[in-house]
Amino acid sequence: MRSLLLCGLGVLALAACNPDDVVHKVGWFSTMRHQRSVKPYARPMAPVDGTVPVTGAEPPVDLNTADRLVNARTRTSESLNHGQFLYETYCQVCHGEGGKGDGPVSALAGGAFPAVRNLTDDAARKRSDGYLYGVIVNAQAMGRGLMPHYGDKVRGLDRWDVVNYVRSLQQKGRP
Repeated sequence: MRSLLLCGLGVLALAACNPDDVVHKVGWFSTMRHQRSVKPYARPMAPVDGTVPVTGAEPPVDLNTADRLVNARTRTSESLNHGQFLYETYCQVCHGEGGKGDGPVSALAGGAFPAVRNLTDDAARKRSDGYLYGVIVNAQAMGRGLMPHYGDKVRGLDRWDVVNYVRSLQQKGRP
């Protein structure tokens, strides 16, 4: 009978002892449990105004500054091949394989997005390399409100490779 009573008291003691309750009694455990952290799919805190990223700051590109930008990459086969890879990854779905604005999601091909720009017409040929670069960086600032923002996906000199590839598509599309 005594062992049964001890066994019952042991079970009762275990049931009354919640480890979470004990951990919260210790001060430094509770701060670990209730700390500030970024939750999945939550936006992290924005950087403080005026901070410079580790990779260096990029100058803002808009309609006023784009035409002053000079292409930093020469049109080599390496640049064109890399630009083609990036174009096929990010641009071809809307602008199409030949840059005519007939990609699978454009209205010309029966898709949902109207007014996808033809990159090989005379108006696009007359644009500067800096303008094309600026559209990649931030299409909304360049007056192309329907085009998504690709500046965070295509970075640095890769953008100039895409510009070089688009220029090669324009050369192929010339009558």
